[in-house]
Amino acid sequence: MFKWVAVLIFYVQFLGIHHLSAQTTKQVWAEYMLNYPFANSFNFENALTYSTLAGTPKWRAYDYSGTLEWSVINYVDLIAQMVVSYTNQTDTYNTLELRPIIGTRIYFTPEKRIQTRLLVRLEQRNFKNLETEEWESVFRPRARAEMIVPINKKTYYEDKLWYGITDVEVLFKTDDVEERFANRFRWRIGVGYRLNYNLRFEFLYMLQESKNAIGDDFETSDNIFRFRVKQYLRKSKPSTASGTGN
Repeated sequence: MFKWVAVLIFYVQFLGIHHLSAQTTKQVWAEYMLNYPFANSFNFENALTYSTLAGTPKWRAYDYSGTLEWSVINYVDLIAQMVVSYTNQTDTYNTLELRPIIGTRIYFTPEKRIQTRLLVRLEQRNFKNLETEEWESVFRPRARAEMIVPINKKTYYEDKLWYGITDVEVLFKTDDVEERFANRFRWRIGVGYRLNYNLRFEFLYMLQESKNAIGDDFETSDNIFRFRVKQYLRKSKPSTASGTGN
């Protein structure tokens, strides 16, 4: 199973590099994630994200994501998530998005040094144009293969730990609603530092490629730089669930 995840990661990395001819932009994301574990197997993650385009036409997005995660067994988590996103698209055009999500994370190597897992989610995206007061809804499945590699320690759960992160994700719409660039490939790679149980810091580079329909060529390629702070409360009663990390 580990070999299958590794092959998928490198395959989608190749796809991302292959389509770099698309229109390219740069984005910056700043993220803060507050995790509250409880009842030994539950975790509630509160994630705040500010994102913007490093160029023109400038837009700004403010996101809140609340995620309840239940670690059923060592190999399976169940996830319920709610995302609220407000975006200043232009000086005269703003949007509000409400996004309920359900999903599961499957762990392939929970007891191994290198963590490999698969996150599968189904989201309902509800858009409101704040000028016209009109709503649109669309369902979008998404799947992400993840890998976390400890660098200077034996396991991911030790303090003063440097670790590497890489994952690939596909997002695709299933409805006929006209939404530009709803189908996406994402590849992330980065490094994290776990100071202790309570605090972790991560820097990620994400290549995001978007297109209108599954059969189309990629039309945009975004270089996204993500800066994250993760905080975990209740050290005396930690949970095995660790948050979705957006």
